[in-house]
Amino acid sequence: MSKGALSRDFIVPPFSVLSARAKEWQDRKRLWLDLGIDSGEGRKEDLLGGYASAMAKWSETNGKGTTPGSWASKSIFDPVLTELCYAWFCPPEGKVLDPFAGGSVRGLVAAYMGREYTGVDLRPEQVEANDMQADALGVKPRPKWKVGDAVQLYKHVRGYFDFILTCPPYGDLEKYSDDPADLSNMHYDVFIGAFRASMKQAAARLKEDRFAAIVVGDFRDREGINRGFVRDTIEACEDAGLRLYNDAVLITQAGSLPLRARGGFESGRKLGKTHQNVLIFVKGDPKVATEAAGKVAGYDF
Repeated sequence: MSKGALSRDFIVPPFSVLSARAKEWQDRKRLWLDLGIDSGEGRKEDLLGGYASAMAKWSETNGKGTTPGSWASKSIFDPVLTELCYAWFCPPEGKVLDPFAGGSVRGLVAAYMGREYTGVDLRPEQVEANDMQADALGVKPRPKWKVGDAVQLYKHVRGYFDFILTCPPYGDLEKYSDDPADLSNMHYDVFIGAFRASMKQAAARLKEDRFAAIVVGDFRDREGINRGFVRDTIEACEDAGLRLYNDAVLITQAGSLPLRARGGFESGRKLGKTHQNVLIFVKGDPKVATEAAGKVAGYDF
């Protein structure tokens, strides 16, 4: 079977190395952006996310007078990776749980693909921004974002879900708010304890014989030593009853890395990081979970 046939049948070849730099990936990402999903690069101080086009549309419709330039962007989850996770591992019309929701992309892609999405985020301003973009785009089924703490997920989420897709905060690598309950404000040891508690509660809400996808990346402490967050994520999920089933790498865009890599390498032999880890876990029987996921079908643009 040719690579072309794999792409035709599975959106992209289902290999353990995925490249967001590939032309096919970038072409598909542009299709998602054309729907109004903003996937801006780079983190800014503003917490509302990079939703300039949708926010401007919403503002015009509702007479708010907000200009696109007033909406700063944060790094946004890749919509193509989101599509793959749903198409490969989530049952059609399945219910998705995202305990670390952040921006709107995972919820919007779920809606476009007919999945029911519930995301939890600590910051009211982030949930408001997500709701505003969903209203601007008019997506159905309407994603649900709830203000809440993933460590106390039981207070915010009821029922059971067919899939978990989330991207937890990378410890104190980035600060999202001044809230002491925000994991990004915690010392790493405390952060890991809270993260483990969050994943236990999320796993308890996942149906038997279903998959979970956690997108993470390692990051350094103040001495430049890698924290081992990928390892700690695997241990946290296994402790929660989720077994590691696939370990993939997403090659990300280089962005400004070529401009930054020289200094880090010359001063400390630090390699420029240009990938994320995509960890797929299974709860129960992987064969039954695969049957539940059904035939792979991407979004029909």
